[in-house]
Order: sequence, then C-alpha cells, then structure tokens
Amino acid sequence: MTELPRQYQLRPADRETDLMAISRMVSNAFAGGVEVEEISQMYIGSCHYDFPVSQLIWVDDTLAHHWGVWGYPMRVGAAQLRAAGIGAVVTLEAHRKQGLMAAAAEASFTAMREAGYDISILRGRHYHKFGYRRAWNYVTTKLNPQHTPPETIPVFPLKSPYRALGPDDMAQINDRYNQEYREVTGSCVRPTYDMLAAGDMGAYGWFEGDRLAGYVRAVPTEDKSALQCLEAAGDPEQGLAVLADRMTETGCQQLHFFTMPARHPILQIVRRGACTVEDRYFHHTGWQIKLINLHSALVKLVPLFEDRLAASHLAGWRGKLHLDAGDQAASLEIEKGTVSVTTDPPGKHVITAGPALGRLLIGSEDPDEIIRQEDIRLSGDAGELAGVLFPNRHPMMSHWDEF
Repeated sequence: MTELPRQYQLRPADRETDLMAISRMVSNAFAGGVEVEEISQMYIGSCHYDFPVSQLIWVDDTLAHHWGVWGYPMRVGAAQLRAAGIGAVVTLEAHRKQGLMAAAAEASFTAMREAGYDISILRGRHYHKFGYRRAWNYVTTKLNPQHTPPETIPVFPLKSPYRALGPDDMAQINDRYNQEYREVTGSCVRPTYDMLAAGDMGAYGWFEGDRLAGYVRAVPTEDKSALQCLEAAGDPEQGLAVLADRMTETGCQQLHFFTMPARHPILQIVRRGACTVEDRYFHHTGWQIKLINLHSALVKLVPLFEDRLAASHLAGWRGKLHLDAGDQAASLEIEKGTVSVTTDPPGKHVITAGPALGRLLIGSEDPDEIIRQEDIRLSGDAGELAGVLFPNRHPMMSHWDEF
C-alpha cells in the first residue's frame, strides 16, 4: 500500500458534501474554469458517477486529488460485466509526486471489488503500472471524394423526414441503442449520461408515428472539413441519407465514422466501396482494461464460453484450463461443452497472462495477436482453447458514453 504523507486525508467521495468541489476541480483542469454548474449536473451529479467508489484526497480544506469512477454494465457479446470507468483523474500541481494517485487508485480498486465490479476501463497514460492493458484502439473509417480513386459516399434517398433530437427524446434513444447494440462488446448499457440541450447532442432521428425508428449522431470535426458520425441506429440506408443531408447543411466535404462498431450495418455498406480505415494503436495509453474480480467475470462469461465451445471443434473437450492473471487465478472446468469456474490449482493446460488476461476475456484483438504482444505463456491445449474461448470481439465504446 502507498503511504501518504500525514497532511493528506484519503476518503471516498460524498454526493452531498463534495459535488461542487469535484466539479470545480474538473472544470479548472479540463474546461478552463468555466461551466462548473453544467459539469456538476451532467458529468458528475446526474449520471452513473459512483461516489462511494471514487476517491478524494484532501489537505486541510483543499481538494488535492480526484480519482473518479463511473460505474456501468459493459457488454461482452450477450454477457455483461460490471465495469468501473475511470475519468477526470486530477492532482493539483502543488501536490504532485507525493504518491496521491497511487494511494487513491489502490483504495478505489479495493472499493470496486467490494462493490461487485468485475473490470475497470480507462483512457490515458500512466496507468500501466496499476495493471491496465490495451482494451481497444481508435478506429476511424473515412470517406473523402477528393481522394484518387475517389472514396464515394453511398447515395440513398431519404425514406422519411427527420428532425433534431433533444432531451425529451433521450429515453427513446437509450431504448433504441440498447436494442441494437445489445451484443456489441465494449458498449455501455444505458442510461449513462443525459444531454442538457439539443445543441449538445448532434443527434437527428426519424419516427414511425411517435416511436423513434432510428437516428444518427454526427458533428463536424474541429476544422469543419468532415462530418463525423459517432453513433447510429435504425435503417442504415436512411442513416446514410440523413448523413448526406447533414453534410450539405454543414458544408463538410468528407464523412468520417468514429467509435462505431466494426460490424455496424452502415460500415458494412461503406466497406463495399472505396474507403480508408485508420486503426490507431497506442503504447501504454488509449483505452485500457484492468481485471478487478477474475472469478466473478468468468462466471458471467460462462454462457459465452459454452456457446463458443459448442460451435467449435473442441465441443467434446474435457479437462481444466487454468487462467493466471498474476494477482488472481481461476480454472475453467470443461466437460464436453459444459463450463464451470473453480479455484483448482494449475494442471496441464495453463494460460499465464498476468494483467493481459483481461484483454483475452473481452476479445480486444485476435487471441494469437494478444498472446504474441503480451508474451503470454501457454501449456498443454491452452493455445487451442484460447482460440475458441476468446475470439476477437472488436470492442468499442460509443463517444456518447465516454467518462
């Protein structure tokens, strides 16, 4: 455990007493000291921010460090893991290099486990030392008609009128999203955040009677050269027609897709023609995952394991696969497609992955790629089992849900 100097007091956050102090710190660090009220209402106070698991460090009456946790169910195919999303980690400059972040992180990891979290997800640098490993990349699909050969935007007619969506539409947006993204690994089960004003959302939807039939969320890039689609649901041809209409309205010359699942129907249409797909890798930064409770996570993933085994050449395999995450370990007892989680010691078939085991569980890459990148050690049939149990799920979190 990291020992703090005596002048510091570490404790969980409290909604009643700490909301505005946290909001002011976040504003000063990330928003130029403005929009404190908006931050308190939307980003922290009325969403999935988990006060008891978040950690604060005080010196007298000054908040010196904030370690924020946003809790949510994260999909892994048809299963769900309870994820602790880390965000707005701030240490005041005068109090850096005192071990504050390490102390807050360690306290938060303990609180996460006690609160029933399975994994933790974050984005940023400096977290590799806490056991975080790459979760997914930044993937952008780009259409630029000026390229040679031209990357043309698929043309479809508008099938129905659409309009800008606002706060009153959020419940229907969430319902539609949860329905269509129900097996997208990395996606959040909503609600997460509420949008305060239509201007904040960039969302445009079409209806069947009073029911939201589909929508796109698209905003111009900072330089206004491209319209960037960040989320879509419903008829993909209608979605592309709305995006083309929005390009005309905004004057954007290019169309980009960001934080969209690889198998999204719109992207499947786009990839029939010419396009550029940019897959950005990061070293010790970007989106990362940490295992909080291996046993609990495995129990929740058992139905997926059984389905994958049943559809594979290992449907009749019998034995125990031991999974070693370094600070945690567990075994999968497999009996002709039936899987159970045990605490049995290692046997013949072992995956020794350390913190990188979380990558395998969510399918962050092809299993062979993860094994090679992370120098994972295998014995017995472990490599063959890894290929069946931990396929690439192309995880992706929507921009709307980022913390």
